[in-house]
Amino acid sequence: MKLLFKDDLGRRSESFTTGIMRVIWLCLPLLCGPSLADSFNDFEFLLRTTVSISLWAIWALILLATLIATPVSLAVIRIGAPASAVLNLWSALENNGSISGVVGLAAAAVAASIALSAPLGDRFSDGASYGDERRFLLRAPGPVLLLFGPLAWLTSLAGLTVGPILLLNKNFLFGSLISLCGIPLAAIASNAIYQLGKRWIVLVPAGILLHDHLSVGDPTLIPRNQLANLSPAKVGTNALDLSQNSFGLSLEIKCLTPLSMMLKTGTRKIANENSVVESFLVNPVRPNVLLAEAQKRDLRV
Repeated sequence: MKLLFKDDLGRRSESFTTGIMRVIWLCLPLLCGPSLADSFNDFEFLLRTTVSISLWAIWALILLATLIATPVSLAVIRIGAPASAVLNLWSALENNGSISGVVGLAAAAVAASIALSAPLGDRFSDGASYGDERRFLLRAPGPVLLLFGPLAWLTSLAGLTVGPILLLNKNFLFGSLISLCGIPLAAIASNAIYQLGKRWIVLVPAGILLHDHLSVGDPTLIPRNQLANLSPAKVGTNALDLSQNSFGLSLEIKCLTPLSMMLKTGTRKIANENSVVESFLVNPVRPNVLLAEAQKRDLRV
């Protein structure tokens, strides 16, 4: 199979996207600051000061995260950047669609879009690589993308903000109760988002490694000499579906001989069952870049 694209395009798109994310986040205070300042004018002094300090601290944390490509940084960016877009949407509405509000909203929306993009996800996933390996992020399961992911994001955001805001408004009883409940829930939800960024297909010198806690109990290696083919899945294939009902193009990994895998079973995916499979489906966020890198490593594509 002759591929019509080059792997360096994938690397270039990762570098370009990461660079744009860093630049726009660095400029965000200049683009969003005027509108946010106008929105906070009516706040009491203590609340306005606390919110301003908190926003600067969060901005600095996310800026640092953009400079350190790791799965933890990816989770921080993917929680914080969309939150910035929501905050600037509120600010634009508060200012009746002023020019500064629209500019701030547009900048924050671009930052949120880049934060959720596939090239950025691959770049920060591969940041955890070591030696001669390359990691490719797997797509989030369909139900997570449509429902549970946004719910986890809302829980993270609400758990960290609602309680402290009530406390600053001198509602000490409800503020304390919501903080005691909300902060642990935010930690659980944030960890769930972080775990989504640790689902990979890893190309290593020995072959292909599936690292997906939703599909397999332990990372599973498909040795180079046992790999029959890595290719886009055909319609009607009988390969085992490990794509977790995610959207987009699935890739099929075929083995020359049956492969023993410790599969996650049950509705909650907490039980492990040893199974023998001949082929299975995975769904990376950028299948074309994965195929190009596999061909570069002389794997059967």
